[in-house]
Amino acid sequence: MTDRIEAYAAFARLMELGSFSAAGRQLGISQSTVSKHVAGLENKLGVQLFTRTTRRISPTPEAAKIYEHVQRMLDAVDTTHALVKGQEPEATGLLRLALPDSLGRSLMFPLLRSFMNAHPMISVDAILTDQWKYIVAEGLELAVTTATPSEGSLIMRTIRVFEWWVVAAPAYLSAQGTPETAIDLESHEIIRSSRTATGRVEFDSENGRQVVQLTGRLYTSSDEAAYQAALAGGGIAIVPSWLAQSDVNSGTMTRLIGEYYLPAITVSVVYPQTRFLSRRARSFIDYIVAAVAAPARDTPLKSRR
Repeated sequence: MTDRIEAYAAFARLMELGSFSAAGRQLGISQSTVSKHVAGLENKLGVQLFTRTTRRISPTPEAAKIYEHVQRMLDAVDTTHALVKGQEPEATGLLRLALPDSLGRSLMFPLLRSFMNAHPMISVDAILTDQWKYIVAEGLELAVTTATPSEGSLIMRTIRVFEWWVVAAPAYLSAQGTPETAIDLESHEIIRSSRTATGRVEFDSENGRQVVQLTGRLYTSSDEAAYQAALAGGGIAIVPSWLAQSDVNSGTMTRLIGEYYLPAITVSVVYPQTRFLSRRARSFIDYIVAAVAAPARDTPLKSRR
């Protein structure tokens, strides 16, 4: 029975890492032992689990079909062993996830490093994308997103709510003056990006709504690029607060018209409702929620209003 569990563990790590040597390193066994375990499992099951060439190893449809069930079994075995020893089971394996491009680069990647330091048996494959199709793609366990899914049976857990900030460098404000209200932005050079692509922006405030038509000679699809241009003194930008927080705190950038606000950005983690959530995925969710200090609760999206 022990040999069979070891064979399934070798199979799971090979599915996740795509390399006999990498699977062996994570399991603490030789490459040849991983190969022996997988070959034995194939003989036992009577199916081929991987196609092997000189350049790559690819799982077969049969391997994809049993992988989730194998992962459930291995998690149960690890939990049993840990409980018997009075320990917490350790999260292992490869975590594949999708991250929004701007948020991923600015906020999530520094957290990924500390998460991996806290969980040395977990490897991470992070895809930077704003396309929802990747969230339910085969092989991805979860995604962090700033959008609301429109289809599929998914679970959403809120991580944190961020604001859009109007920011400029002190050098620009010294030369061009400081806007006091939202409507004042119409007389300034605005570096437009995703939130301000059309130039028409509606701000809310305690004194009511102000509709502003922004103008500027520079447009970019990247919030990061717009922020860097503003940081260099090229104008005013409206960007997610996670891009500007550190520089505003240090005085390198100035936040403007804080009493006027735009709809908030809700950052959530999303995963399929029907998919088994591995211990590594649960560990990541718990870590990220704690790291950004946000309340969170799992809610089926189809029941959200």
